[in-house]
Amino acid sequence: LPRAQYYHYMTSEDSPGFTKTVGTFINTTVTSSNVSSGVSFWVNSSVTYQTFSGIGAGISDSSGINFNNLSSGAKQKFVESYFGENGIEYTFGRIPIAATDFSMRFYSYDDVPGDVDLKYFNLTEEDFTLKMPLIKMAQAASKRGLKLVATPWTPPSWMKTNNNSRIAYLYSQYHHTWTTYLLKYFEAYSENGINFWGLSQGNEMILGMLVHFPMPNLAMMPDQLRAWTKYHLGPMLRASNFKDIKVITLDDERPFLPWFSNSVFSDKEAAQYIHGIALHSYFDTDDNIDYLEEFHDDYPDKFILYTENSIRGFGGNKSVKLGSWDDATRYITNLFQTFNYWVIGYMDWNIVLDENGGPSQGDSVHLDSPVIVNVTNGEFYKQPLFYALGHFSKFISPGSMRIQVSTNQNSSDNSREKENGLNDILRESSDTTTPPGPPGPGPTTAPSTTVLALATTNPDNSHTLIVYNPRSEEVTVTITDYKVGRFNQTIAPHSLNSFVYW
Repeated sequence: LPRAQYYHYMTSEDSPGFTKTVGTFINTTVTSSNVSSGVSFWVNSSVTYQTFSGIGAGISDSSGINFNNLSSGAKQKFVESYFGENGIEYTFGRIPIAATDFSMRFYSYDDVPGDVDLKYFNLTEEDFTLKMPLIKMAQAASKRGLKLVATPWTPPSWMKTNNNSRIAYLYSQYHHTWTTYLLKYFEAYSENGINFWGLSQGNEMILGMLVHFPMPNLAMMPDQLRAWTKYHLGPMLRASNFKDIKVITLDDERPFLPWFSNSVFSDKEAAQYIHGIALHSYFDTDDNIDYLEEFHDDYPDKFILYTENSIRGFGGNKSVKLGSWDDATRYITNLFQTFNYWVIGYMDWNIVLDENGGPSQGDSVHLDSPVIVNVTNGEFYKQPLFYALGHFSKFISPGSMRIQVSTNQNSSDNSREKENGLNDILRESSDTTTPPGPPGPGPTTAPSTTVLALATTNPDNSHTLIVYNPRSEEVTVTITDYKVGRFNQTIAPHSLNSFVYW
């Protein structure tokens, strides 16, 4: 593409795929006359922020079941759509260690009580038939490479204080055994040609104490996590063949971030073994967005990675809304918010589900997904959400760096959301064993009229500017890059737009 031109990729409520056009810069010399009475953005690549690692999703047992319901040809198209050079090129995969709420049964890799030497440790049928086939096809299709994050929901029940898969603490005498269990998992997957980039210390270990979800769950407060990390997990992982795996902590809601991170990272001995923080989006609000900036300022050597988002939830209500643009907008606004505040990567939950938002154990959980399988016909549907995530995955490759983008808009029209109950636990000390009552409902956001933008420089020396128009009418934007030039572009109502240029 010539330097004076740009690609424009558009997805909208009326046109949910990718529409590609080519535009031309008005001039290649920026002057003081480049002032717009409408919406303007100024891109300044001299000011840089975090480096991106990519977009991805979780490969649950349910996802594997739905993937297996496709024909071999449809499987290839599915994998190419997500991971291939002609698709949106996901680069992250979140892999559950044993069972989750999207498994058909509870299982661990050693259900023999008291087997502290883990003599009976074994992977299960679910690993070989539901997880590994999709992982291996994704790895083969990816040109950018696939970073896998292993995530445990719970240890075996016999290691826990309630002898059950549901929420409870890990017995301290099993800290060493639990760590050995995780290392055995890495070894078993490595023997099958699959290696991991990261390890989460556990899924939603705080929220599960507030809301007793019908799923496998481990509770771990910061004092126990610090001890486990510095005396067992950190040293044992560092001394193993998997020493390069990045340890990620929290893996829970953003309102917990200041309390949890300060409690954990105040212990320098434990902090040295932890590379970053994982967050979920369910209780993100405008009022707690500053937690990301504050965390980065306090711990600039620790990255922030979003590891889960999804839509709708527990109960028998139908969760899938085929073709829903509203679902896409919820992700779009969250992606702009998080990436503009130091987040390096973002993962959706289930990479694929069926038309009922499952299956799940006991039919207890129903969620939407970017791709939905019609089990009867053996076909899959790519939803607007797929293309929304695709803009951030396809046009911002790993190694891209966020750069400064400013606007002439008044941000006061952004809605402000209220905290919804999770802050109660922030007032508790790090050795709290009985958290307070459950949080209120998740946040709701009134539509904003602010046109949003995110800018990057990319490893191939291109620039990407992603612009979202939430309004019900067309908007003409003036985009000025101080090093390249300026152009005007009319963007459709309710549309997500990626501009790529050199």
